[in-house]
Amino acid sequence: MNTLTKAMILAAGFGTRLQPLTSNKPKALVKVNGVPMIENVIKKLAASGIKEIVVNAHHFASQLEKYFSDNDFGVRIHLICEKEILGTGGGIKNASAFLKDTPSFVVHNVDVLCDLDVQTMYCFHLDNSAFATLAIQDRRTSRPLLIDGQSNIIGRKSKDNYFRYRKPAGEEKTTSFLGIHIISSAIFQHFTEQGFFDIFTSYFHLISEGRKIIGYDIGEKKWSDLGTIGNLTDISAV
Repeated sequence: MNTLTKAMILAAGFGTRLQPLTSNKPKALVKVNGVPMIENVIKKLAASGIKEIVVNAHHFASQLEKYFSDNDFGVRIHLICEKEILGTGGGIKNASAFLKDTPSFVVHNVDVLCDLDVQTMYCFHLDNSAFATLAIQDRRTSRPLLIDGQSNIIGRKSKDNYFRYRKPAGEEKTTSFLGIHIISSAIFQHFTEQGFFDIFTSYFHLISEGRKIIGYDIGEKKWSDLGTIGNLTDISAV
């Protein structure tokens, strides 16, 4: 059976929504229930069978270097320190040396906690011959995605404007992206963007070219965005 073995954790952001906790440390090391955010994600990925993880860093990157030198999680970890912050798309592109030699890999935001099993999601990804599969859920968001009746991501709604990059197959509705995606390594052959860019810039370009990018609905599984102070249940900041 095919399984995912490689992952990337996006952890380079400035954590502005977590100020003042991120005024002296990276968001990844802010503690939730006494445990750094990134540790929760690493342990979850390792328990699911991931063997190798790439982490990008920028804001207080040296603290993450020390953290990984002091801790062993039983998986190989590669830390990429971005001199200039590259965004979600630029960060993934910059990690190609570690990710391009596997059929697909999972990308996980550092400030997300979810009950999702990434291997089950990967089976869905393979069964649907998808170029990329995005974890989604019916919940409120300021920038909902547009999805059709066959689970194809077709665009995005921004305020009162709809941006569609392919015709819907069946009924169209809005949904929320959860910060977890499985991506074919073929994406590294299709990036046209340079420097800082959002991965959705690439996704929408690929969708317009006919690539299959789909949503994986996690249903009633628990999901938490820990990127804002108001959403943190318990923080132990040093």
